[in-house]
Amino acid sequence: MQVSVVVPTFNRRDIVLRTIKTLFTQNLPAADYEIIVVVDGSTDGSAAALRALQPACRFRVIEQENRGLAGARNTGFRAAQGDLIVYLDDDMLCDPVLVREHRAAHRPNEAAFGLGAIFLSNDSPPGLAAECFNREVGAYYLQYRQNPEIPWPRSACVFGNSSIPRKVLTEVGGFDERFRMREDAELGARLLAAGVRPRYVPTAVAYQFYRKTAGDLIRDAEAFGVADRLFLHKHPELASETFLGRIANEPRWKRVSRRVAAACPLLADVLLAPLCWPSEAFPHVRVLRNLGVRALQLRRGIHWYRKVLSADG
Repeated sequence: MQVSVVVPTFNRRDIVLRTIKTLFTQNLPAADYEIIVVVDGSTDGSAAALRALQPACRFRVIEQENRGLAGARNTGFRAAQGDLIVYLDDDMLCDPVLVREHRAAHRPNEAAFGLGAIFLSNDSPPGLAAECFNREVGAYYLQYRQNPEIPWPRSACVFGNSSIPRKVLTEVGGFDERFRMREDAELGARLLAAGVRPRYVPTAVAYQFYRKTAGDLIRDAEAFGVADRLFLHKHPELASETFLGRIANEPRWKRVSRRVAAACPLLADVLLAPLCWPSEAFPHVRVLRNLGVRALQLRRGIHWYRKVLSADG
C-alpha cells in the first residue's frame, strides 16, 4: 500500500458521500491506495451510508466518539497502512489526479509535506460566506496558481488537502487534540521547527463545497479566537508571524478601539448586520456585495477579539 487517504467527517452524510465518490475514480491503480473515513461521533447515519459503498480500492470506515478534527485525523493516520498520508476534508470534491499528484510530489526519504490547491466548487450556494471564501482562501490559492514558485508562508499550513509521509507524522506526534481550530497551523509550526519543508502541489486540486452562512463564520471566528490564544501560548516564538502578535504592536488608540468594540459585540451586530442583508438579497450588485463582505469581516473580527480577550482573562 503506497497511499492512505484519510477523510474525517462529522454529521455531513450527503456531503462526505460526494467527496468519497470522487476518490473512488482516481487515476491510480486501486491496489496503490486505500481510503479511511473517520466518522467522528456522527449521528446522521454517515457510517451506515458509507459502509454501503463498494469501491475497487481498499476502503475502511472507523467510528469514534467526537474528538474534533485533530482527533479524527490522528485516528486515521494511526490506522493507515500507506507510507504516505493524504488528508482531505469531507467537503472536498477531488480532481481525478489529486492522489497521484500528491504521491508524485514526494521523493524517497525526504522530509516534506505537500499542500494542494483548494478552490470553491461551482455548485456551492451563493452568499456572503462564499464571497468571503473567494476573497480570502480562494484568492490565496489563485495567487499561487499564477506563481507557484512563491515561498509558502510559515503561517499558512492548511491540511484540508495535503500529504505527508506517515513516518514524519509519527515522529512529530500527529495533531495536538487540544486544538478545535488552528490544529493544522499548530502542526505546521512543529513540522517547520523540525526542518520539514512545505511544498505547494498546484496540480492536486480540490473544490470545496461551501454551504456555510454568515452566522457560521461568526461562530467560527469565536472558535478561532480561543485557538489563536492557545497557539500563542504554545508557540510564543512565532508571535510576530500571527495577527494576534501584530496587534500587540499597534498604536494605543487602535488597541483601545478594538477592546471597546469587542466589549459590545451585540451592538456591533446591530449596526453592521443591516449592511449584510442587501448583499445577500442582491448578490450580483457589486457595490452591495463589497459593502456586505466588509461588514461581515468587521463582525467576525470583533467576535474573534472578544474571545481572545476572554481567553486571556
